[in-house]
Amino acid sequence: MRKFFRWVLWLIIGGIAFVVGMNRLIDALIHSKKDRIVPNLIGSNIADSLDVLSSMNLYLKKGAEEFNSDVPAGIIISQSPPAGSIIKEGKAVNVVVSVGGEVIFVPDLTNQTVRSAQLILRKNGLDLGEQDEKYSTVIEKGKIISQNPNPRTPIQKNGLVNIVVSLGTPPEGVLLMPDFIGKNITEAENWALQNGVQIKNVNRTKDTAITENTVVKQIPESDEVIEKNKTAEFWIATKE
Repeated sequence: MRKFFRWVLWLIIGGIAFVVGMNRLIDALIHSKKDRIVPNLIGSNIADSLDVLSSMNLYLKKGAEEFNSDVPAGIIISQSPPAGSIIKEGKAVNVVVSVGGEVIFVPDLTNQTVRSAQLILRKNGLDLGEQDEKYSTVIEKGKIISQNPNPRTPIQKNGLVNIVVSLGTPPEGVLLMPDFIGKNITEAENWALQNGVQIKNVNRTKDTAITENTVVKQIPESDEVIEKNKTAEFWIATKE
């Protein structure tokens, strides 16, 4: 029985000695690493920061990403520990990286009133930019004909969207180019003849998915002012 207790005692003493030894070894290893002064990484990109830290036997740990319209994407905007801190070799510096300004997809404003467009844009974190006006045979007076950027185009938050508003049907003497896209070329030819507009070219484009002789492109575009004796050009679908 005494031998058993003696064996247990020696086992306990050995375990304590092992733990103490390992602690001393770990302390020795830690204290053998050099102190490093944390560099300022704010304003630098990830690649350059990795090179700087690697040369100092430090590591970079990318943490969160944040929207920041004032800082380009990929640039570090904060770090921990801060610049000037002293850490041991082998430690990591945590950084937060900018992903640029928040991106919004532009809503479709066509056929909306200016007031409605303002409300829609504000709801989406955007603002109304320049407003232009033009006559239109398609869009009623007071409603939006077109916009820039186009619908579903990505744009940074708080960006501006310019619009063109309809003045309604043009007065007598002002001729607008109709929209012939999707119509037979004969309609365009008849209109041109009646309004003294010359057709410069009728170009053929092979497209088996569209009915033959259907207009697929036109110059000028619809609702553009076109004077008499001016020319128009069309592209029509063909099977061959």
